[in-house]
Amino acid sequence: MPQNEFDRKIRNWVNDVSKAGCTIHNVKMIDEIRKKNGDLLFALLDVDVRSPEGTHLPNIAFIRGHACLAVILLKNRDSGEQKYLMIRQRRIGNGQLSLEFPAGMLDEESDARAVIIREVREETGLEVSPTEIFPLTDNLLYSSAGASDEGIYYFGCIKELPGQEFCSFAGKKGGNPEENEDISVVLLSKYEAEPVCNSLQARLGFFLFEEYLKNYSAG
Repeated sequence: MPQNEFDRKIRNWVNDVSKAGCTIHNVKMIDEIRKKNGDLLFALLDVDVRSPEGTHLPNIAFIRGHACLAVILLKNRDSGEQKYLMIRQRRIGNGQLSLEFPAGMLDEESDARAVIIREVREETGLEVSPTEIFPLTDNLLYSSAGASDEGIYYFGCIKELPGQEFCSFAGKKGGNPEENEDISVVLLSKYEAEPVCNSLQARLGFFLFEEYLKNYSAG
């Protein structure tokens, strides 16, 4: 194992791969990116991993760590209007403005619920309590397990607000300037959002949230 073996993200990846029945014979650090406080942000590893079936897995692993996302439906207490609380920000992967739900990386933390509450506050200004957040899945959903370890915790939230507060979120600015985040908050219906949404995570968020509502109403 490399010198960085005690970083939580690498440790979690080792644990997950081992729990799946694979055997890790060697891990070599190709490169790493750390935050200003020294915490590991990303790592690129050259690994020797053998499956339970005896085959070698591809040798490159991109370590991001896990993330969390919240699908938030706001209800206008005065008018009865319902809109999803979403954000727009430009993404380095394609240079485009991306319509998304509030989300964030767990980094060195393990409490996904606490992280998503903080991310929602930072990105949108909305305060939500732990009891208002509910899981949309029983397990992590992996975004690209062919090369990356990232799994995403999907949460939902339904929050009713007075009319004036409800409307105040449209056009609000958010994000962490130290992380080069320039975020605009928008209130949209699913009908309005889907035609301009190219984020797979956001599309899946809509699906999981609607499935939750169906199961909740059926129960």
